[in-house]
Amino acid sequence: MGVFLRDTPIKRKLMLVILLTSGFALLLLGSALITYELLTFQRSLAANMEVLAEVIGSNSTGAVAFRDPKSAQEILGALSVERQVTKAAIYDQQGEVFARYPRHLPDSGFPQRPRPKGYRFTRTNLSMFQPIVQEGTRLGTIYLQADLGQMYSRFAVYGFLLLFVGAASSLGAIALTSTLQRRISVPILELAKVAGSVSEQPDYSVRAVKHDNDEIGQLTDAFNAMLQRIGESGAALAASEERLRLALEGARTGSWDWNIETNHITWDDYMYPLFGRSQEEFDGTLESFLKFVHPEDRAAMEEAIREAIAEQHAVDIDFRIVDRDGEIRHVTARGRVFYDATGKAVRMSGVSMDITASKKNEEELSRAKEAAEAANRAKDDFLAILSHELRTPLTPVLATVAMLEEEKGLPSDMHRDLAMIRRNIEVESHLIDDLLDVTSIIRGKLELNRQPTDVRPLLEHAMRNYCAAAAAKKNLRLSINISATETHVLADSARMTQVFWNLLQNACKFTPPDGAIEVQVYNEPGAGGANPDLLVAVCDTGIGVNPENMPRIFTAFEQGERSRARTFGGLGLGLAISRAIVEMHGGKIGAESDGPNKGACFTVRLATVPAPAGSGKRAAGSGEGTSGTTSSRRLRVLLVEDHADTARQLTRLLERAGHEVTWAGTVSEARNLIAATSKPPAAPGFNILISDLGLPDGSGHELMRDLAAHHPIPGIALSGYGMKDDILDSMAAGFSRHITKPVDWQELKQAIQKIATGENA
Repeated sequence: MGVFLRDTPIKRKLMLVILLTSGFALLLLGSALITYELLTFQRSLAANMEVLAEVIGSNSTGAVAFRDPKSAQEILGALSVERQVTKAAIYDQQGEVFARYPRHLPDSGFPQRPRPKGYRFTRTNLSMFQPIVQEGTRLGTIYLQADLGQMYSRFAVYGFLLLFVGAASSLGAIALTSTLQRRISVPILELAKVAGSVSEQPDYSVRAVKHDNDEIGQLTDAFNAMLQRIGESGAALAASEERLRLALEGARTGSWDWNIETNHITWDDYMYPLFGRSQEEFDGTLESFLKFVHPEDRAAMEEAIREAIAEQHAVDIDFRIVDRDGEIRHVTARGRVFYDATGKAVRMSGVSMDITASKKNEEELSRAKEAAEAANRAKDDFLAILSHELRTPLTPVLATVAMLEEEKGLPSDMHRDLAMIRRNIEVESHLIDDLLDVTSIIRGKLELNRQPTDVRPLLEHAMRNYCAAAAAKKNLRLSINISATETHVLADSARMTQVFWNLLQNACKFTPPDGAIEVQVYNEPGAGGANPDLLVAVCDTGIGVNPENMPRIFTAFEQGERSRARTFGGLGLGLAISRAIVEMHGGKIGAESDGPNKGACFTVRLATVPAPAGSGKRAAGSGEGTSGTTSSRRLRVLLVEDHADTARQLTRLLERAGHEVTWAGTVSEARNLIAATSKPPAAPGFNILISDLGLPDGSGHELMRDLAAHHPIPGIALSGYGMKDDILDSMAAGFSRHITKPVDWQELKQAIQKIATGENA
């Protein structure tokens, strides 16, 4: 190309230059347009599909959570109005296709497993995966596939237009070149002759003849260089001004200047549409400007201006304006004050920007936050009520079991049946506790009362009360090996006992008959180097853990098995709760297994602390098995309970224990009974109050406060609400003890016994 152009006549060169330049410009313009259209289309399509996926995911949370494929299918059926969507599917938590669109497509027409969140473009379509999340829990995945045929149709149109415009411009360029090249080539050829003459005879006074009063006639190296510098500087300045104009226009920002001495405000062209006014409606005074400000914001605006001038700080104020149509919009003004040599304010300059959209977003976020907080409160209330309603019916059943267990002469099979009933009631109660614990952990409301605690009695208590009977029933060899010399940790003893109970319960559950469970307690060097770490390992010879299941065994509602018909039952909450409790203690919990049927070993690691003074030996008789002093004192008990079955069975148990029981179903009945027994010649008043908290005409807290003020007697609160705040509320009302339903008769009997003997319950 270089050799060809070197020998080509100048008129052809001009023609080629014009054709190539116009063609190259058209090519760049077309390429930029197509590239921009491609990127814009892809971003728009991805954004639309993401919004569509979020809407479908939000609408289908209930269907997925409750395993309702019909509702999910109906939700996907709404995609029929979206012509770009060719396929859609909802995957459940197990990654299986739960619902599909179109319905007739087989599962093989969709990805076998859901991929991570995001989208991917191929040559013909867009594929997107979006998780279905409810309150931080992933319920499933949305899959969408959109066709790109519309984009290629646009590109075909653009290509045709580009070819048509290119052909037309080429014909026009040829016609124009043939006319103009003579006016250009002749002066240049003569200038070339002069240049050749100057090169042959160095006569720098020779000048080319000017044919026209244009640039060619005035061509010199110095003048061209000057023109080039001026042109470059002018182009740079024009580009800078254009960028500033586009930035101000795009951000809906205008600039202003206020001459304080003359009280004249100058607006640029963007301020008028910003305030919705024409130039005729604004006379340039501060008073005229304040008329545009919302009446409720004018005083604040004037005060901000006075403070900025007096205190010499920047102007920064948000205010509302009312445009010609009465629409209220939000505007922010930023600026600074300028002073003369004497310190007198002379000017104030700055910019104003429309922030209506951001204000609306803030309001929407605030409303969304309030709605979310209300939803969380509603969820807490629901869980508390659900716990109460699930626990309350269990109390009369458990009381009946306790009463029957005390019957003499019952056949052995009846004792086994009663033990089975009690065991299952306790399991259900424990499941309710686990659900509430998981909720507290998720909400960050689980609190610990950490004190220096010896782990050994906690382990012995958990083994004796929660594992020994189950192990004996399956003929499991249960052993403990304590080699640790430092066994004190900073822990909440009740919560840490819960961890050990969960680990031992799992070991008993998943170990087949005639197996073995070994608990090892030993020390290892700690990370800090000051005190060693305490490790408690619970190892069994049970079914073990598959390597692929190991990462999720500490996840809530997981049990290693994905099947709904799991072999060993349970909600799979124990290990999740245990991990949360251990980590709240600053420790770690882990698991190891060589594979299926090769056993498993769960290890808890905690940092040790120095043992408290005087704790070298445990006092003889300490522990859970001590019974304390018994008392045969007959008490007059006021039982306040609106659940008839519960009241009837507790009355029978209390009377069997030798107490005199009076039953009231409401707060008013209880108050009348208390008043009647407190006036002579009535019998002496009641010795103890046992009261439910949720009563038809009030609460047990109100009743206990009345008693504390006028007829002080000890009280025991019975409630289906067992959170820490519920217990603290009962203690604050004056109750000596808070027992969570279902009421265990032995626990209630011990509490009454302590009150009867004057002990602090």
